[in-house]
Amino acid sequence: MSDSSGAAGGAGNFKAFGSKFLSRPVPKSPEQKLREVSDMYEKHFLREMTKAMRSTIQEGGFIQTSHAEKIFREQLDDHYVEKWGERGGVGLSDMIYTQLVEKFGVMMGIKTQVSKPQGPLPLDTKSFAARPFQHPGKKQSVSYRIDNTQGPQGADKAPEAVKAPWDGVLLGKKTLADDQTMIEIEHDNGLKSQMVFKGGVSKVSTGEKLQAGDTLGFLSPEAKSLYWTVEKGAEPGPETVSE
Repeated sequence: MSDSSGAAGGAGNFKAFGSKFLSRPVPKSPEQKLREVSDMYEKHFLREMTKAMRSTIQEGGFIQTSHAEKIFREQLDDHYVEKWGERGGVGLSDMIYTQLVEKFGVMMGIKTQVSKPQGPLPLDTKSFAARPFQHPGKKQSVSYRIDNTQGPQGADKAPEAVKAPWDGVLLGKKTLADDQTMIEIEHDNGLKSQMVFKGGVSKVSTGEKLQAGDTLGFLSPEAKSLYWTVEKGAEPGPETVSE
């Protein structure tokens, strides 16, 4: 009886040990992988910096530096670099991480892709040239140059509608000098738009919920340009539409 119970107990212990030994490591998240890469590049930069600093010190005196001492110095410098990294580094890792997320975040599932804007003017219209919207989340200005050399002129020209690029909330509208109008929108995708153009505003109120493509106003017939500035605003909601 004792032998059988001992054998059973031994088999149980073996199974417990085997399951522990064969347990798979927990996979790292995309954020952890990018953070490790960022930390690695920062540490590499710091190591090269310490090497460059060491090279500026001229060795001299009666006792020459031995090979063992040089190895010890390299190990000591590497220890300093590791400690700097544990204490937050010099900020280079954070900069690299932000750039990696900006470039590969959508592909790795870290951030949601921003949908194609539906305004402020039709992107396929040939009457103006617009710089492509390339870096969502980074502040940039897009200048629309209106071509009024073709088609009806002045009062005979149909007014061009200015539309909301994405869903959002109207933060404010203001009349500037020379009949210029400024409109600000906080979008649901975490971006913020500011548009300045010559023309009037439609019947929209501050705080009003807007849908992509809603008409915000109309360009004056003599308008030559529309300036659209996009920057990061509030954190994006969970239902940001991707194209």
